[in-house]
Amino acid sequence: MLGVSRFFSVLLLSVVFANPAMATKIYSDNAWSPSFSVPGLDRAPVYLNLTNLSDTSRFLVGASTEVASQVTIQALTQSSNRMRMSYIDRVELPIAVPVNMDDSSLFLMLEGITSQQRAGSRFNLTLHFDNGDQETVRVQVRSVGVSSDRMLENMRTDPMQPGRTPRRTEGLDEGIMTDPLIR
Repeated sequence: MLGVSRFFSVLLLSVVFANPAMATKIYSDNAWSPSFSVPGLDRAPVYLNLTNLSDTSRFLVGASTEVASQVTIQALTQSSNRMRMSYIDRVELPIAVPVNMDDSSLFLMLEGITSQQRAGSRFNLTLHFDNGDQETVRVQVRSVGVSSDRMLENMRTDPMQPGRTPRRTEGLDEGIMTDPLIR
């Protein structure tokens, strides 16, 4: 009896994965955007994971949404000890390899946000692929846990920010003088 049920399980899986619709499927999950409470902010990143379940390599070439006038693909790159955001034309989606657009080095950027999104809300994001296919995903807006006042204060008091005058270090040993978190 166990052999028969195993046979039907394998048969069912082969029918499901032989479906032609699966040959062009891009699986997306964990799509989210942070909710910033900064007045006048018209940009926000969108993070998600994409996995190409088709039989050929594909490319993500853009996205669109009703909550922003433009969606761009961006990456963080380091240049002369500074992090810079740069625009990317497309993202390669290799076969069966998850592409993590949630590690802060590769993400989508909503530009010209038309309505401020609150934590807990959701919106649709349409992904555009190189072969003309489109897929709509639901993006969850999550709280980032930092208010705008706290974020600005952290930027003003962060000793790692450039342009600050050095603090006095007389009488401190070398370990304390070089550790910016202790000073």
